[in-house]
Order: sequence, then C-alpha cells, then structure tokens
Amino acid sequence: MKQFVKHSIESAPEESKELLKYGEKKYGMLPNLFRNMAGAPAALEGYVGLFNTFSKTSFTTGEQHLILLAVSVVNDCAYCTAAHTRASKANGMPSSVLNAVRKFKEIADPRLNTLVATTQKLTRTRGEIDAEDLETFYNAGFSPENVMEIIVGISLKTMSNYINHVTENIINEELEPFAVGKEIED
Repeated sequence: MKQFVKHSIESAPEESKELLKYGEKKYGMLPNLFRNMAGAPAALEGYVGLFNTFSKTSFTTGEQHLILLAVSVVNDCAYCTAAHTRASKANGMPSSVLNAVRKFKEIADPRLNTLVATTQKLTRTRGEIDAEDLETFYNAGFSPENVMEIIVGISLKTMSNYINHVTENIINEELEPFAVGKEIED
C-alpha cells in the first residue's frame, strides 16, 4: 500500500509551501495535519480557507475551538481532540469544561453545555436534529444562524478528522499534554 508523505516545507509541492509556513508561524510548530495535507495542495488550501471562514463566525475564539473539540470527540479523532483542547484552553476555556467535553459529560455552564450538546447531536445525526433540540438551543440564547455557523465548524472538522484517520496521523510532541486520556488541569 502506498504511504502518505508527511512533508516538510522543503519537500512540499510549491503550492503548499506558503501555507506550511503560515501554519508553522500560527501554531509555533508545523502541525502534522498540515504536513500530511501538503501533498494535496487543494486539501491544505481548503482546510486553511475553511478554518479562516469559521473564525469569522459570531462565536468567540474559545467557543469556536470548543465546537471543533466537540466534533473531534464525536469523530474519535485523537489528533484534533488534543489540538483543540490546547487551543480552547489557550482561549480561556476552563479545564473543567474541556474535561467534560472529552468525556461526554455535562458542563456546569448551561449555555456552553447547550452549545456542545447541539454540536455533538448535529455531528452524530449528520444534521438530522429534532425540533426540540433546536428549541433548547434557541432558548439558550442562540439563533438559527448559529446553527449554520456550527455546521461550518462540523464541515471543517469532518475534513481534518477524516484526513487524520486515513493518514493514521500522530499528534505533535507539543500536543502531548493534551492527548486523549489525560486529565486537563488549570
């Protein structure tokens, strides 16, 4: 079977080099996910573009990463679970919230609990969510437009979760403290 190539900036196709430099600068490391996607420049460009689009939603940066974490947990993606645990924590999400999401437990904050539950339900059901679930979401202060924004995040994470699965990606050393199975501490 042909193996996926984990590119460096030097070995990547020309079309991927600038995006790899961007990823290295943004994350302070070159994420293995980017290295794997670099061989297919359209995949890397699509991921970065959709990530930038998702960053323009009405959710805070912490909430965005919490949405991405919630999807990654449902999709059983160890790489993205670690990455978005790290990013959520860096953007103000308490460890108690992160540990709850990672273990499919209820979050003490009702608004965040509804955000995560709705995201996970949309992910599990592939968008076939009940009217009652949407009503609960709206009653928590969210809007129909927020549902569409969550779906952008689900699309983004479905892409990277599947790529991580097919490439059997391993987490970067910098993500090890946030690996699946580890308790996140303040």
